[in-house]
Amino acid sequence: MRVRINSISLEGTSRSVDFEPGLNIVTGPIASGKTTLLRYCRSLLGASFDNFPPEARAAVQAVKGNLVLADREATVVRPAVTTADARVDVSTADEALRLPAYKPDAAVRTTYTAWLLEQLKLPRLSVPSRPTSPDSEPTPVTIRDYMLYCSLPQNEIGDTVFGHRDPFRNIKRRYVFQILYGIYSIEIADIQERLREVQSQLRGLRSESGLFQKFLEDTPLSNRAALERHLADTKEQLRELESAAESLSAESPDSPRITELRAHGIELRERIAEARGRVQAEVESVDGLRRLLAQLETHAARLTRSIVADKHLTDIEFVVCPRCGAEVEAERGGEHCYLCLQTPSLDYSRDILVKEQSRVENQLAEALELLEVRRSRQEGLKKDIVALEAEALQNAEELDFETRSFVSERATEIAARAEERARLRSRLSQLQDYLSVFAKLDLSMQLTEELQQEKERLEADLENAGGRSADADARIEFLDERFDESVSRLQAPEFGEEERCSIDRTTFLPRFRGRRFDDLSSPGLATLVNLAHAVSHQLTDIHFNLNLPNILLIDGLSEHFGEEGLDPQRREAAYQFLIDVAGENSDRLQIIVVDNDVPEIARAYVRLDLSEDSRLIPEGEIPASLSGE
Repeated sequence: MRVRINSISLEGTSRSVDFEPGLNIVTGPIASGKTTLLRYCRSLLGASFDNFPPEARAAVQAVKGNLVLADREATVVRPAVTTADARVDVSTADEALRLPAYKPDAAVRTTYTAWLLEQLKLPRLSVPSRPTSPDSEPTPVTIRDYMLYCSLPQNEIGDTVFGHRDPFRNIKRRYVFQILYGIYSIEIADIQERLREVQSQLRGLRSESGLFQKFLEDTPLSNRAALERHLADTKEQLRELESAAESLSAESPDSPRITELRAHGIELRERIAEARGRVQAEVESVDGLRRLLAQLETHAARLTRSIVADKHLTDIEFVVCPRCGAEVEAERGGEHCYLCLQTPSLDYSRDILVKEQSRVENQLAEALELLEVRRSRQEGLKKDIVALEAEALQNAEELDFETRSFVSERATEIAARAEERARLRSRLSQLQDYLSVFAKLDLSMQLTEELQQEKERLEADLENAGGRSADADARIEFLDERFDESVSRLQAPEFGEEERCSIDRTTFLPRFRGRRFDDLSSPGLATLVNLAHAVSHQLTDIHFNLNLPNILLIDGLSEHFGEEGLDPQRREAAYQFLIDVAGENSDRLQIIVVDNDVPEIARAYVRLDLSEDSRLIPEGEIPASLSGE
């Protein structure tokens, strides 16, 4: 996977460096800052800004680089701070982004390091933090883990292989090897992820089941059959109680005494209504008699005047009958008298008038007598009504007392039944809750069995998928060949139990003619082995088109070579080896080396020559507080 740094500049200073495809060398003494420049290069590829020199932190505000990532150019400006969510500006031909360095936030869910993985098409995997425990806490494989294979720092080049002495980095080194060479795949990662989930669920279910069983142990609740029988009995008791309560609520308060009082009350109300009707009739009758008396008195007065005048006066218009007091209508008689229905006589005499007057007076006396009778009857009826109402009130009070007594007795009984019903319902709910524990236990056991079967299947799948494929073996065999060839080209000393240098199939560390890397006592030899090992990975990647970023950053290549014996020749052989490899693969591989001094054969590849007078950060650009002024 092609990666190249075309240029790098340190904002806040005047320093910038252009790099070429192939080999690039930055040289200068220890205090010149060349190592710091290489660390700035690493920061553009996802490394942190931890442990930078004070003058670098104070003078450099940001590092800007022009990169090529899988044939796509990008300009990156990264603030020179250790803040995990500091914004990194990225600009390409078709997008402009501001991404947090390596910690996402609410505004932006991806990061610059994740963006690098995407651009380089590197798989984003989470792997078990303990390789021997597939269900251990997962940890992501980041761009910095892939870059382990692309960097030989000065403090490690003669002592460690891609940080293998650090337990955490060594775990990631092993995973990256397996990912690159096809031993560990996305399929395996998916199986392990599911296996972690299954293991976690199994632990939870087993813990929950154990807790339930411990809770129920040595208690009356431990017998499931007894609980179910008790539940059935409680349901039956509740059903009978509710049925009895419904019957009691529907029962009518009809004791003989209450029935008698209620009937007597109805009778009294009917008699009062009847008496009031009769009183109203008497009132209307008295009113009619009064009108009749007025008519008779008027008629008698007219007759008296007629007798005195000895002539007939105007007829009296009767409204009510002078005999019975009923209302009469003038229209009913036609040509006849509407009272007697006889044909009126036009002949009048004194005797007739006197006789008529006597008759009227008799009627008047009868009407007065009748009026008095009606008044007396009316008063009597009113007294009867008062007595009846008093009796009705007493009957109502008695009925209310009897009813209250009945309801009070029933209310006590109803309350007792309600209390018992509440107790039974509470007990029923409690028993159902207890039985639900057994239901959960049943479900838990069923799920546990299913998950256990899935766990076994996943472990079998993991074992089948974890075996090396023929392709992986071919790639590692090619890596062996390139490694052995590279060691020979570096003119390493020839000794050991085996003729060939190889890669350990268990630790994925280089073996020098049968010897483990940790058994190499010479830092110079370890440097040669490290260089040959790192370059061999790059050559294998280029040959098989694997996912390793094709850039190699080497710091302090001459650190462990002296000036006596074969050391100068081996140092020159190391540079000649890099010149040859870079020349053969300049279209795919970029190598950046920083070193104190380089042999004459490599001077043509020096892109920046630093010195005490021309440091990476010029003296005048270092803050006075740090420069000693």
